[in-house]
Amino acid sequence: MNGKFRVVVKAVTTYRGNILIGKKQEEEGHPISGEWHFPGGCLERDENPEEAIKREIKEETGLEVNVHHIVDVMTFPWVEEDNKNSLLILYHCEADSKDAKPKDDLEEVNWVEPEQIEDELWKVEADSIKNREEQRKFIEKLEKIPVI
Repeated sequence: MNGKFRVVVKAVTTYRGNILIGKKQEEEGHPISGEWHFPGGCLERDENPEEAIKREIKEETGLEVNVHHIVDVMTFPWVEEDNKNSLLILYHCEADSKDAKPKDDLEEVNWVEPEQIEDELWKVEADSIKNREEQRKFIEKLEKIPVI
């Protein structure tokens, strides 16, 4: 990272009660290679975080999204050997349709019910939902919303 701080944007993207997850393509050395995760990516130079999450979701799934609010902000090491933290901004976004397609660096996409999200995500993101009050409460709220 050459002294630069990494900012990552990810989204709990919903459509009619379900949550979008993506499976990262196998990529040697990437910390989420082959794992199911909330789509997102790194902020580009001079990019605003809300625009970044819209761009990332579009690039990875083809979907247009409305950004509703920030669910959580936290730091994490990009890789365990790294002595620097990265900053994660987790948004709630709503998709314009269910027609997500795996693009960019995703191998697959899937819509899951909020009750199943922890079972479907890779361990680090599932643990984050369990251990971070903001994320846990948000998923619990999604579980209670009636699907139209």
